[in-house]
Amino acid sequence: MDCESCGLSMVKAEDHGGSDVNNKYCKNCAPDGKLMSREWIKEGWISYIIKNEDIAKEEAEKKAEKEMAKMPAWR
Repeated sequence: MDCESCGLSMVKAEDHGGSDVNNKYCKNCAPDGKLMSREWIKEGWISYIIKNEDIAKEEAEKKAEKEMAKMPAWR
């Protein structure tokens, strides 16, 4: 199962928000089981993209918006 907010693969119970295998969000997007705000998730995506793709913040913001639009949680 993949997180419906960020797409992260959730294999073990502890990968799920709140360690609940029925939670459709991962531990990063829903640490206590409840999905964090869209803005909080977006900032995490931007940081991840900048770190892993070495691109400017403005470009990372656009890419994060584009990718989030594909996720069921943000449609």
